[in-house]
Parts: sequence; structure tokens; C-alpha cells
Amino acid sequence: YGAVRVGASINATTSPGEIGGGNPALEPEYTWGADASIEYYLPGNGILSVAGFYRSVDNVFYSSRQPVGSDVFNTGGIDRSAYLLTSTFNGEKGKLYGVEFNFQNQFDFLPSPFDGLGFQGNLTLLDGEFDIPAAGANPAQRGLAFQGLSDTIANASLFYEKYGFSARVSYQWRSDWLDTLGGMGSGEYRKGYENLDISLRYAINDNLTVFADLANLTDEIYLAYSGSSAFPTEVEQVGSRYLFGLRFNF
Repeated sequence: YGAVRVGASINATTSPGEIGGGNPALEPEYTWGADASIEYYLPGNGILSVAGFYRSVDNVFYSSRQPVGSDVFNTGGIDRSAYLLTSTFNGEKGKLYGVEFNFQNQFDFLPSPFDGLGFQGNLTLLDGEFDIPAAGANPAQRGLAFQGLSDTIANASLFYEKYGFSARVSYQWRSDWLDTLGGMGSGEYRKGYENLDISLRYAINDNLTVFADLANLTDEIYLAYSGSSAFPTEVEQVGSRYLFGLRFNF
């Protein structure tokens, strides 16, 4: 609903002017798809699986910044057709597909106390593309990547759960992805990153639990760039985060 809102803000202090807002002319995005998976349940408490999917998408939503190309924002005799509009637009038909490999198991075959150990991991490989029709001075664009789509995502967690104690070390990595599109085929990308998090819990009794959450231990630098990572447009480093606490249930 936010994408089709009528309101917009206009900035006439730049050249060309800028407009940001919704797009009431958006058509609904429709998706048809198929999924298939093979699962093997391991003895005890585990699973090994492979899953694939395919999606056909019509009227693909995408965010972009492009000339208005019409008189819809003209008021008081001011021509704003050449202003740059940042909004959500409709692309043409697209396709999206991928495969995920998943493994999860608790090593309950090990002697105590090591039978509380376990591992969970998955690897996802994704791909897809869609087309954009010609709009005003902007030519049609073919084979564009879906925004926000990394082609490779990996997750792994090593955990231990026994005697009221729970510990988990989690790792995530994703490759670069397209964030926003420009009006002439340019775009802003986000550089891939990795994260390492640790979560600790100990139940002192049925009512009292102490915990610690340690996030972003790799102290990642999040980078946006245009064309190449040698031309950054945004650099952000939020640092590692540590949270300790005591939880009481009654």
C-alpha cells in the first residue's frame, strides 16, 4: 500500500528537481511458481534435503529514479516533467529460480555430555532476471537482476543444548546484490558481507534464565557502490553489539 500512495514530496532546489513518493498507477504484481524437494530423515533428529523452485513474475515491482516524463506533477504553470522521480515502477515479465541444500542434525549418538552438540547449515543458489519497457527518454532494458537478490547465500550454526544450557554460534554470508536501479541502466549495488553471532542461554530454574547475545563479531563494513566497489556511494560500520541480561518468567 505504501508503494501506491498518492502523496509525494517535491524538491525544486536541485537541477533537475527531485520528486519522491508513491505511484498510484502501479499494476498488481502476479507470480506463478512450482516447488520440488527431496528430503531424507536421518536417524535420530536430523534431515538432509534439496529443494528447488521456479517463479514466473508479471508486472515486476522495482524501485528506480527516472524522469517523470508527464505533466502529472505540473502545478502553478511549473513544468516538472523533467524532474527525477524516485518511486516504485512496473517492469515486464521476469523469472526467478533457485536451489537450496540443507543439512541439520543433533549428534545424539555421541557419548554424554557431547550428545547435546548439533549442526545446521544451508546453501542457497539463486538467479533471475526481468525486463523494463522503454519510458520517455529511457530505452528498454533486458535481463536485469531482481533487486535485493544475492546469487549465493550460506548459513551455518553449531549449537549445544543440554542440562538447561543452550549455546549457538551462527555464521552467515551473502554475495553482492542490486539495491536500486537508475533510469539509464545504472544502479546501486550492495557489497556482500559475512556475520558471526553467538547466543548463550542458561536456565537456572523454571523461572530464571541468564542470557548473552553477541552480534556482528566480524565488525562488518557495509558498502554500497555504483558500478564497481571502487566507487562507493555509502559506507557504514555499526560495530559489534553485546547484550547481557536476566529473564524472569512467572
